[in-house]
Amino acid sequence: MKRPPLLLACLCLFECQLSHAAPEPAAFEARVSAPSPSALADDVIQNAIDSVAAVGGGVVLLGVGDFKLSRHAGDETLVLKTGVTLRGQGYATHLYLDPATPPNPARYYPVRIGTETTAASNIVVENLRYTANNAKIGGGSIMGFNARLGSPSARLLSCDNITVRHCWIYDAQQAAGCCKEGILVYPTPERQAAQFKNWQVVGNVIDTCGNKAIEFAECNGGLMADNHITNAYDGPQVIFGSRNVQIRDNDITFTQTGINISEGSNHIRVSGNQVEPVPEIEKNAKGGCLFFRTEPQPLNSSISDIVITGNIFRNQTTQDKTTVRFQTRKEALTCHYEGITFTGNVFDGDVYFQDRTSPAKTTIQDIVFADNICEGDIVSVPAAAMASSHVMVRGNMLRKPGISILNASQWTWSANTQPRGSLEIAEGATANVVHDNVTTSPIIDGGKETSLANNVVMPSPSSKQKP
Repeated sequence: MKRPPLLLACLCLFECQLSHAAPEPAAFEARVSAPSPSALADDVIQNAIDSVAAVGGGVVLLGVGDFKLSRHAGDETLVLKTGVTLRGQGYATHLYLDPATPPNPARYYPVRIGTETTAASNIVVENLRYTANNAKIGGGSIMGFNARLGSPSARLLSCDNITVRHCWIYDAQQAAGCCKEGILVYPTPERQAAQFKNWQVVGNVIDTCGNKAIEFAECNGGLMADNHITNAYDGPQVIFGSRNVQIRDNDITFTQTGINISEGSNHIRVSGNQVEPVPEIEKNAKGGCLFFRTEPQPLNSSISDIVITGNIFRNQTTQDKTTVRFQTRKEALTCHYEGITFTGNVFDGDVYFQDRTSPAKTTIQDIVFADNICEGDIVSVPAAAMASSHVMVRGNMLRKPGISILNASQWTWSANTQPRGSLEIAEGATANVVHDNVTTSPIIDGGKETSLANNVVMPSPSSKQKP
């Protein structure tokens, strides 16, 4: 349908007036230039965040240069609000907490997502460098980009749709993450419904952390991926009932523990990571590359439905050479570790299906350890010391020289190849199924009710006499 000439003229005039009108204030983008080196950037950045949040969201674009932050009387300097993207110009945009800040024992958030009592969602932090100066300042914990709802009244709130990507994060107690107050009351159905949702920490360089590099606590749906994490006390962690989280394709070096699957977490996928201790790690460190554990709280816990696939866990540095470890803390009541699948991994070190802290409180069951390459030992303990059942060790290349000892009961050890050794079923081990394995010497059965069948002895090439 043709428009009347007068209407067309009016429309053209209106469009021309729009195109030549004075530019509106940047309602969806606020640009912030770096102040002078001696000036603080607190107010100018917070004012930009507030102005963008007031119009429903947008971008706070930080320019090239240094943005020095002070430590306020409370527990945060800057507060990111709903709908705000904090974007830098890459490594050249540098936020840092003034290293002249006096020590203080209280935890501190130079850049907090939301506040202690107020949630914030739909936030992105990207393309900038952040230095927390945790070690220089000393005292307390200087955090990275975190949401902590620390007030009891905020337990049923959540900060959702949070992304931290393509940043360089240095010397923070924790680079990024989310948590709540009140561990002892968790979990309840109401609190599960109010878990943090859709957290993504992706493609960052995280260097030197005094605690967990990344922590998702009470998080339903999350991704920790493609991060280069070095010199972290602990690597990425899921905790307090976190679920539906992927820890994927990260390169991690640690000083205490690597990836932590902790306290009530379930339906977690760990894939494609490379994890090992720093060369300078204490030789008696016990944590290991992959650490299943509880918190020091009087809880009945479970950690379940975990898939560990396609990772490289390497530990030839500590005395125990631990790649996998379980720990139920002494303060815990019980913990069940169940429904865990390890497949297609490389374990360059020992795998401990053993809790050396509270074995009587620990149950390990319904475990599949299949199609892995293991350079070290697979350590099990008698049923009288710790309950473990329905553990399947199947189709692995077990390259440890010498004899491996199966101490546990009700395990299945099948179709494994041990090209440098063999298996001994310990006295007291009961009702194990040991079928279709290839070893270099006959399997020794000292146990009871063992089903032993179709195992093949194939001497190693080095043991054969030369013609």
